[in-house]
This record gives sequence, C-alpha cells and structure tokens, in this order.
Amino acid sequence: MKQLLVLLLLSVSMCGFAGENERNATVSVQALPGSVAAGFHIAFKGRKLCEQEMNTPGFADLTGYILEQNYRKMQQEFDKLGCELQFYDYPFLPFDDYYTRDEMSFIRGKVPNGKVAEALSLVSQLIQSAETVNGKELAQAVRSCTRGNRMRRSLNAVAGQHLRQLLFENEYPAYPTYFKGKIPDLMRVKKFMRRYYSPGNMTITVVGDVNAASLKKEIEGRFTASKAGAPCGAKFRVKMTIPEKRTASYETSRKSQGQLVLVRPLKENLNESELAAALLFAREFSDLISFQLREREGLAYSIGAGIRSIGGRYFLAVSMGTSPKFVKSSADRISKMLETLLKEPGVSETELERIRNSLLISRRMKRLTNVNKAFFYGVNLLWHRPLNFEEQVDKSIEKVDIGTLANAKALFSGPEIRMLINATEGQLEKDNGEKREHRKHL
Repeated sequence: MKQLLVLLLLSVSMCGFAGENERNATVSVQALPGSVAAGFHIAFKGRKLCEQEMNTPGFADLTGYILEQNYRKMQQEFDKLGCELQFYDYPFLPFDDYYTRDEMSFIRGKVPNGKVAEALSLVSQLIQSAETVNGKELAQAVRSCTRGNRMRRSLNAVAGQHLRQLLFENEYPAYPTYFKGKIPDLMRVKKFMRRYYSPGNMTITVVGDVNAASLKKEIEGRFTASKAGAPCGAKFRVKMTIPEKRTASYETSRKSQGQLVLVRPLKENLNESELAAALLFAREFSDLISFQLREREGLAYSIGAGIRSIGGRYFLAVSMGTSPKFVKSSADRISKMLETLLKEPGVSETELERIRNSLLISRRMKRLTNVNKAFFYGVNLLWHRPLNFEEQVDKSIEKVDIGTLANAKALFSGPEIRMLINATEGQLEKDNGEKREHRKHL
C-alpha cells in the first residue's frame, strides 16, 4: 500500500489534481500563486493511431485548420476574455517536435487567471461547432492546409518520416503527418472529428493562480462526453525494431538543399540520472559539431544534436542541413567525431559547468511561461510520467559529475542509423565530373 501511495504522489504535483475516465477528459490543474496569467494545453491523444484505425491519413492536420477557421469566427468572444489560442500545426511553434506530433496534436492558450473556465468553455463550443463543418468550409480548410504545408515540409521532417518508417516498419503508422490530397468525403471528416476530438480523447492541463480543485470540477463538467468511448489507440503498445547499421539515401527536387539525420539508440529504461548524463553528453557533442562544421568550416546552415524520445525509446539524434554535395561526407565526419568523443577522457570541471549551465538555461527558458508549463505537463501526462518530470531531470543534471558524464558514453550502445536527403556525393560526381572537398580548417 505504501508503494502504491508513492506512485500516486508522483503522478500529480502537491498543489494539483488530475483524473481520467472513459467519458471525461483527463484534467490536471496546477495552482501557481502570483502568476500574471494562466496557461492551458489541450492534447488530443493517439494522433497517428487514430488516423490508422479510421483510415484517415493526415486528418488531424486537416481538421486542425477547421478548428482554426472556427476560432476566427469566434475571435471577438475570445478577445473579450483576453484569451489567445495557438493551434498545434502552426509553423515555428517552439515545441513543434516532429516525434511528439506522432502521438498528439494540441490547442494551447493563455488567459487571465480568473477567466480560465470561461475560456475553456469557449474552446469546447469551438470544437463542437467545428464538427458541423460544411462542404464549403472543408474546401477552404484543404486550401489553407495545402498552403501551410509548403512552409512546413522541411527536409528535416522528411528525414524524420523515413526514419520512423525504418524503425517501426509495420508496427506503427508511418504515413506522412501532414495532410495532402484532394477534398475528402465530408462524412468521413465529421466521423473522425467526433472520435478524435471527443472529451475522452483529451488531456487538459492548466497552470495559473487559480483554485485547482474547483476549476478542475468545472472543466470536467464541460468536457464530458454523452457516452463512454475509448481514447484513440489506448491499448496500443509501440513495437520498435532497431535495425543493424544502415544508411538510407533519398532525393528531392530541392537541389540547393541537403539534409542528414543520424540517430543512435540509447539503452532501454533509462533512469533520471542516466537521462541527465545523456542530455549533457548530447549538449557537449552538439557544441562540438556546431563549432567545427558551421562556425569554422561553414558547411551547415543548421546543425545540432539532442536526446529525442521516439516510440518510448530514447535516441541521440543529430541533424544537419547542408549543400547536397556535402551530405554523405558530413555524415561520415559526424560519425567519426562521435566515435572520437566516445573514446576521449572526461571533460574538465570548468567545461562540465559550462555545458551544464548552457543546458539548464535552455531547458528552463522553455518552461518559463505558464502556457509552456502547461504544455510540458500535458506531454508528461500523455507519456505517463510525473508532472514535474522536467524539474526532476534538472535536479539530476545538477548532480552529474565528471565520472557520471564519462559513464554516460556506455549508454550509446546501439547501431547508427542514417537518413540522407538529396543526391549522394557519388551521384553528383557522375553529373559534374568533379569532386569538391570540404574547406580546410581555419
């Protein structure tokens, strides 16, 4: 019994409440006295799984535009409350993480503390009205969606799509996240929205200077289905195959751009201390390749490394945008730099402090506002982690010493997987009859 109570305490923070059943949305309200404004996050669970089950590829993306259209119609009502919404598929959101979008889509917003219940009531009306979409409105959503996808289909996302197909094979839906195609049947769209946007498929998190207990009851009263219904993919467990070392090359029509994504799986079931050390190592490696390949040699227009959760498994993921002629050779260089770093002795105390401070500042800045806090709480609920998981990891990062960081290198034991986008160097050599080398070190 004592162990059960401990687990329950880990599921919610000391000043908040959370709950879930088949009719109600899962709701978590965290009281943060002194807050200037409240933030809320509504996640719709099982995005790709729901699309697979209903044979509606890309419908979460498409119907997000239907929600956005209805928001514009109700704009004055939201403005009266001082409420501003952001929809999950807007480009350039700070948390527009490719792998997270497999598992959810979301609406998030900020509002004065005393207006949270009214704002979420309006959101509920917005969703219900969106489900009455007509043919003309659907056609407009398709046009807007198509235009938006031109901005969002980065080569990095293309590489991530191919990576997912390789990792999951037939065990997980691997078709594109974004909708592309002709106007679908109106009744199929409405059927999808009734299932995907039902209260039982929602996770709602709120952070602000509020009465957590009473507000939670108000939200649950508003977001309750007329009948029980299972969330999308509630019983699904992702199965992943880590292939042997493999390189996959793809070509696109954008010959002025190239992209590479390299991933290395970490061991399964990392504890917080191990995850903290892996995050520090990834930041160390990211700084190394950024300085060498972008600052010194000018090869990268974007580059970085980090720890990503894909299908419940952690990976070291490296991404680099470069000229097509340097895609393969850059991947080779990054692989060698990683192997060299894995063999080198640990860093100095001074360097460890620099890396630690850089990582902690970055992580804490992302959680600075209440709407961002609500986002992370929503992700943690979605992935069945403690609500204060990010804070716990930060504390573990503060405790990592030189020895622990050196031991983190043993966590990267899996094979390397490469996704190379655009023509390989060999193909370009045949076309151009010559080979251009990297710029020499300055």
